[in-house]
Amino acid sequence: MNEHLNKKRKTIDCLYFHFKNVPKKLKIVCDWDEVIQPHEPYALWKVINNPSEKDFSQFFKGFWKEATIEYSPYGSRLRTDNLFVKEQVGIKNSLDFYQQAPFLTIAKELLKLVKEDKVERLIFLSAYDKRKFSNGDPRKKEIFKETFGRLKRIKCCLELIGFDSEKKGINKADWIKKNAFDFDAVIDDNPNICKSIVEANLNIIVCAPHYPAVENQHHEKVLLVKTSTSDLKKENFRTDS
Repeated sequence: MNEHLNKKRKTIDCLYFHFKNVPKKLKIVCDWDEVIQPHEPYALWKVINNPSEKDFSQFFKGFWKEATIEYSPYGSRLRTDNLFVKEQVGIKNSLDFYQQAPFLTIAKELLKLVKEDKVERLIFLSAYDKRKFSNGDPRKKEIFKETFGRLKRIKCCLELIGFDSEKKGINKADWIKKNAFDFDAVIDDNPNICKSIVEANLNIIVCAPHYPAVENQHHEKVLLVKTSTSDLKKENFRTDS
């Protein structure tokens, strides 16, 4: 049994309102998949394409009510016993996947914090499998360039962390401890990453999307943020004025 199973976790409705009155500009490390854009649920929805679930936002809510995701220190994936897992992986690896996937509310709230001059640095830290992409995932590079990469008023970058297998290579928690130990906040959906940062005692606020199916896998000190699909579009990033 998870040692944190029965501990009360703090949840908030909005990342923006939680951080908007901070006394200094924030330095933030943020994951991409499942935080900025839905990855696992969107790929599965594209495979199933249930006529009664034409609205992805409703499918998204239902997806996170059940424990359909497996996490490792390197990333996440749909459970291998899912009937659609092979097709779902194919969709995730498609060239236009990130161009089609919607943005989540945390992305919209982060953008608002940036536009209101509440953020000093923003690093998007995302893992990629070297067995599929030898030099980083070009699809993530493209979508970042078209969105947060347009923002000039802050130091904003995309860092891609490659791994050779689920047991080999540096993971995001290791990278943060070495390169962002003095940052103010980390946002990641992976309970393994979040727990590792919390237990490193780095004085960093650790946040995660509030996905009910994995809530009890998170350390009790992780701040859970209500997350849903949003109406944010690439066009909203054309200017950071």
